[in-house]
Amino acid sequence: MQTALALAVLVLLALIAAQVAASRWFRARILTLAADLRRSPPTRPRGAALPPLVAAHARRAGADPARPLRLASFNQSAEMRLKPGGPFTRVNAWQVIALGRGGFVWDARSAGARLRVLDAWTGGHGRLEARAFGAIPVARAEGPEIDEAEALRYLAELPWAPDAILGNPDLAWQQTGPATAEVTMTVAGQVLRAGFRFDDAGDIVGVEVAGRPSRDPDGRMVRRDWHGRFWDYRQIGERRLPAQAEAGPVLDGGHEVSFRAEIRDYHLAP
Repeated sequence: MQTALALAVLVLLALIAAQVAASRWFRARILTLAADLRRSPPTRPRGAALPPLVAAHARRAGADPARPLRLASFNQSAEMRLKPGGPFTRVNAWQVIALGRGGFVWDARSAGARLRVLDAWTGGHGRLEARAFGAIPVARAEGPEIDEAEALRYLAELPWAPDAILGNPDLAWQQTGPATAEVTMTVAGQVLRAGFRFDDAGDIVGVEVAGRPSRDPDGRMVRRDWHGRFWDYRQIGERRLPAQAEAGPVLDGGHEVSFRAEIRDYHLAP
């Protein structure tokens, strides 16, 4: 009896040690990806390459084309759906966005760290990975479609990176109407695009992305249009930004919000 109990304790300790090691490895991987972004080139002035509507928006946010910057980072309070129609899971997230070249890392954790999610686009490659307690794999997706999906997320979240709007030479902007503009970026020979809607004050309040790849509940890769909106513009750190945003796919029953977030702080790095 005592031998069996001792063996059970040893097995339990081994499982705990393995979980701790796996959790530390996952955290180290996330930090390594974020560190890779620090090697991105800084922003650089682009002269008259931007439509006045777009340039005015970025300058109103405080972006300075004469100040080279590599990264923006911030913490979020967020909610996300793990599947269409599912309940929202509350998470706290840390995000790093490259400013002189496309790239980001999003690290989200639910209460009690029961779920940790990595969503990233670095070095031209997308990664989506979820782990229970930071250790047990729950979901993982990589490949060309995920590369495209994460690059489109980078474009859609440019209102949180006004310095990239002014200083990322990989972005091409075109004004498409009195209060609309489109940004394009070429990734692996494919031109990706996102459309933005501006309000009367010149702030970006809406975004639309067509045909973003995603997985449906049975694991099939599908393409869906995504819509998002931004609001509550205010000074956060050194920039005037939309403190709140939400986005989600257009399903057969209409648009469904699958992600919403509020920024708590904002930091810039040269």
